Amino acid sequence: MGFHLKAFVGAIHKLAPSAPSVRSRARRLHMASQNSPDSFGAIFDKQTATASPIEGADAVKVVSSDQVPEHTDQTTPYGNDNPGAPSVASSPASPSHDANPPLSPLNELSPVDSSRSDSDENEDTYDMQYDTVRNLRVKGWSPEESRWTTKYHKHSLSALHIDIVSWNVDFMAPDTAGRVACILDHLRKAVLTDEPQATVILLQELDEASFAKILENSWVRKYFAVTPPTTRRWQASYGLATLVSRPAWIANAQMLQFSHTTMGRAALLVDVSLYPPSDWPNGPNHVIRIANTHLESLPMGERARPLQLQAIADMLRAPGVFAGVVGGDMNMIGPADQRIHIAAGLRDAGSDGPESLTWGFQPPSRFPPGRLDRIFYTPSPDFIVKPVKVIGRGLKTKRGQWASDHHGLLTRICLRHDDDDPELDY
Repeated sequence: MGFHLKAFVGAIHKLAPSAPSVRSRARRLHMASQNSPDSFGAIFDKQTATASPIEGADAVKVVSSDQVPEHTDQTTPYGNDNPGAPSVASSPASPSHDANPPLSPLNELSPVDSSRSDSDENEDTYDMQYDTVRNLRVKGWSPEESRWTTKYHKHSLSALHIDIVSWNVDFMAPDTAGRVACILDHLRKAVLTDEPQATVILLQELDEASFAKILENSWVRKYFAVTPPTTRRWQASYGLATLVSRPAWIANAQMLQFSHTTMGRAALLVDVSLYPPSDWPNGPNHVIRIANTHLESLPMGERARPLQLQAIADMLRAPGVFAGVVGGDMNMIGPADQRIHIAAGLRDAGSDGPESLTWGFQPPSRFPPGRLDRIFYTPSPDFIVKPVKVIGRGLKTKRGQWASDHHGLLTRICLRHDDDDPELDY
């Protein structure tokens, strides 16, 4: 969300319990982010804004038993996320880019294990010098079983491109379920198609109601797999979800939980395998790693944001990955934020200018509109990222409510073949 005035931070701190959970603390800080980006940071104690390992960082690494149930009712259509992909090695969160990086936690690109039972509760986590990587399940809807399961039907179509959508759907405004339904309907009718090909949708700021609405959506059930398949891996009352169309084969899915966060922020990473035509000169299979993130908010998060993006960038460059992309709400609100992607060795798929602004219009704000949402990528000679398009301007529900306070983003990533190929147009 942006920064329109809703709450006064002093009152929030006064009402806060002395030992808040990660979820409640993250929610209070996010609510406070509706204040001015220019004046809000001065209210906090300077120590709060440091990006060194913070108080409560260890709590961000794990899901405490008082926050989520040990088991999920198997009779529900949503099931549980049952993580437990094969173990892989761990590494520092931010290896130097000037040297050969050590083995990445995502290096071993084994396919998502669909042979395990949906009730398997084994859990693999990897400590990355305070940051934590957690394996995630990917589930698709099974019409035969009428539930979300790892044993869903997967396509294996050839593709030279993947369409990527990123959208912060705003968990603070009323009717989150109705608004996310509006966004999905808009994507189906106006942005993608009724039968999407290789597509990845990155959603930020979902809450329980909007996440459940996604899992109930008939278009999503028919054409997409979802990770995480439940909200129990979120570290706050809102979180991320990534939808991958079934023509895009998912090789791996994991969550990177940041230690440098007071808001429970994280990144989701999916490895999507492209199988271009057999006559393509550069080989039969290319792993594209796509990250979905919501970086730390507020001026107080200025020192955390580059560390969070750096940790993601390192994982996008792991051995065995052909190219990497990260999309989401980067909260790039100040001058110091405008080069954090450059420091991380990433390129911006968009450009500055009035047409690139994604926040500050819905509703109009007393603060200047901003380009908070971005799509970055790792440069590669055989990898093309099309210029970002802003989507969803003026989108409202049937009741006249803004679908989100953010616009969405759309890009297409391609394996270089023929730059004039009409298939690469979007």
